[in-house]
Amino acid sequence: MLVIEEPLPEKALIVEEPEIAKLISNFLNIKKSINRRGYLLYIGDFNGENIIISTHGVGGPSTALILDELIGNGVKIIIRYGTAGAINEKNLGKYFIPLGVSHHYYSSLYQRMRGDIILSLHPDLELAYGLYKLMKDNNREVFYGSLFQSDDFYSESHISSDDAIDMETGTIFLISRLRGVKAASLLILANFRGKWINYEEIYRRDSPLVLRFLSEYNGNIKL
Repeated sequence: MLVIEEPLPEKALIVEEPEIAKLISNFLNIKKSINRRGYLLYIGDFNGENIIISTHGVGGPSTALILDELIGNGVKIIIRYGTAGAINEKNLGKYFIPLGVSHHYYSSLYQRMRGDIILSLHPDLELAYGLYKLMKDNNREVFYGSLFQSDDFYSESHISSDDAIDMETGTIFLISRLRGVKAASLLILANFRGKWINYEEIYRRDSPLVLRFLSEYNGNIKL
């Protein structure tokens, strides 16, 4: 393996940026950090539960590489705690939970599927619902819907039938389905056509909530 080859905790929180990974790691009891091939990983515990925080970089191919290595070393539950582009400006700053992903036919996702079969791309429903309930219970603005995965960072102008756009969630849903692990995305709608918010403040405020949810998650969500 290129980045890591050792037994890992079953629960992973993955983010785009090393700066965000470092910010969130401040809430963990860190046991080990790894910085290799452009990926930054922190292994530690939150409230006694072992968790790994890992960057996944930008785009599907970068995300696929680290996902395969995380899963190959024992990760079974994955939450992407990331950012996405809002399709409607009124949703800027809200949380978004994708329940399905659309994409161009010949996108980076094609490399995994090939042929004429297009798999449906969706999260683990209990994990996604748990994140939605977490945000609702803590009075955060959150909604769910359809996401478009793009391989072009500034290409959202032609997207009208989805609620948000990112470059990684479809890859995560595809690989988690193929590898038989649970995954969901919790996304901060951080920009609208080049207009950005200060999303680091949202990470700083809410990372303990997300880490607590992940540390306590056992597959059973109370309604």
